[in-house]
Amino acid sequence: KTAATAVDNAGTQALQLVSKPTFVTRPSAVNYPKLAKRRGIEGQVLIEVWIDIKGQQLKQKLIKSSGAQILDNAAIAAIKKWHFSSHIVNGKAIAHRVQIPVRFKLD
Repeated sequence: KTAATAVDNAGTQALQLVSKPTFVTRPSAVNYPKLAKRRGIEGQVLIEVWIDIKGQQLKQKLIKSSGAQILDNAAIAAIKKWHFSSHIVNGKAIAHRVQIPVRFKLD
């Protein structure tokens, strides 16, 4: 199966899971929602990002909720702004997915 096929059928094809994301530019920090901070809400979110052969995000999927929707939404909103780079395997760019944990912890 070619990478192009994986993208065309992104809904049905499982993209290769890559352990470490690669970025074109350094990812921006995730904003801790003020309301969550005030209420002392903490948690960890696990987001899976599907990335095409050019490094463009295809979709973001919530794998594990923090238990607070406000934190889950903040994590997804931040990740949507990130610029990933192509994942190269044997000299060829492939569509892939990567899981990114986002931790909200009050100091």
